[in-house]
Amino acid sequence: MSQQLAVVAERLLSRLTLNSDQHWLDFGAGTGLLSLPLAQQVAQVTALDTSAAMLAVLAEKGQTNIQTLQQDVFAGLPAVYAGVVSCMALHHVEDTLGLLRIFHQHLQPAGQLALVDLYAEDGSFHGDNEGKGVKHLGFEPAELQALAEQAGFQAVTFTEILHLQHRNGRDYPLFLMQARASG
Repeated sequence: MSQQLAVVAERLLSRLTLNSDQHWLDFGAGTGLLSLPLAQQVAQVTALDTSAAMLAVLAEKGQTNIQTLQQDVFAGLPAVYAGVVSCMALHHVEDTLGLLRIFHQHLQPAGQLALVDLYAEDGSFHGDNEGKGVKHLGFEPAELQALAEQAGFQAVTFTEILHLQHRNGRDYPLFLMQARASG
């Protein structure tokens, strides 16, 4: 699965406006799928995750402009960012609207949001959904767009970014939702 997800970074980053002065947040950063390639193009990346073990693996990779931050996003964020990226973390957060509001509050005016996650599915992707902390069985784009707009985002778009071939023999499409913070 992680080998398949490796292509997400290139596909996602090619759709963003990046420069060497920016500070970005990678939400649910894990071991750095997005943080590492993003750090090659911006000044600073804050890699946020609740897993100390995953962030330790990322820190061992020695990328000096990545700051790891182990905490719950609802505890607050330490900065304002040019953008927020995330891959396969959104469906693990119960309060989607609250999360989107936090992102909006911590983005610069016209800041970029780029989230990759599952389209709505039947629960078979994770299998043990409760045990794996799944709060949503993917998302319907129209519903997620409405939440993003309610949180203050504009220009919300969806693009199918990848089809994951699961070990259960099924194919799961992933979307990239992009938006801009108002202001």
